[in-house]
Amino acid sequence: MEKEPYYLVYEKRYKTVFEAGADRWGHSPEDEVLFETLKEWVISNNLVGKNIIEFACGEGACGVILSELGCNYHGVDIAPSAVAKTKEAISKYPNAKVDLLDMVKETTGDTYDAALDCMGFHMLVTDSDRKSYLQNAYNSLKNNSPMLFFRESYRDDNNNEGICKGKVNSYEEWKLISGSDYTTPAARTINVGNSETTVMIPLVPARANDKEGYIAELEAAGFVVKNFVEMDISNEILYSATIYVEKL
Repeated sequence: MEKEPYYLVYEKRYKTVFEAGADRWGHSPEDEVLFETLKEWVISNNLVGKNIIEFACGEGACGVILSELGCNYHGVDIAPSAVAKTKEAISKYPNAKVDLLDMVKETTGDTYDAALDCMGFHMLVTDSDRKSYLQNAYNSLKNNSPMLFFRESYRDDNNNEGICKGKVNSYEEWKLISGSDYTTPAARTINVGNSETTVMIPLVPARANDKEGYIAELEAAGFVVKNFVEMDISNEILYSATIYVEKL
């Protein structure tokens, strides 16, 4: 029997916060930085009316934004609870759909005009998983198509804790390197309607990289890196970068 992938722990987190009464855990369609970034990306790449896939789509915030901008949207995620939320969020858009998919091991079998990853890539911690996912993403794109990596966990020279330049061959290795067990619950505050409540949830796996490291990974997969933007500190993630790439 195949072992459950470590990144499916995100399903447990979604279930916990939803059962506590939260409408969402991740990004909101009202996130101004997210909206403006996607709007500029869609316009500059002439993506209105084009087919876009989003990997690790979460609860569908990007699906709503891209649909409102006139794109044909296909979201995929490994977490059933997130897929259910996305299905609900995009239900009024006839050119939007979502499917359950393991982006490390599976593809949709289709090719797209553009691809999006919003805080998804950094949740993969082993070298082989990161490489496999990037290759799947690359192969999902038509030639001369863009991909956007939004708010990926990032470190620079002034804040390089958590960077691992060596090989990570297994999840067990990563736990030793990071010093986290990813099972001990910790208190987190979530929004429930107009109030806040506290839930006990473990830290989830995430592997940050620096600019040089991200570019090396993306170029090894075949992408051409067009722009690398250090993001302002946000509530969603403390230190992050947005990376614009293209499959030529």
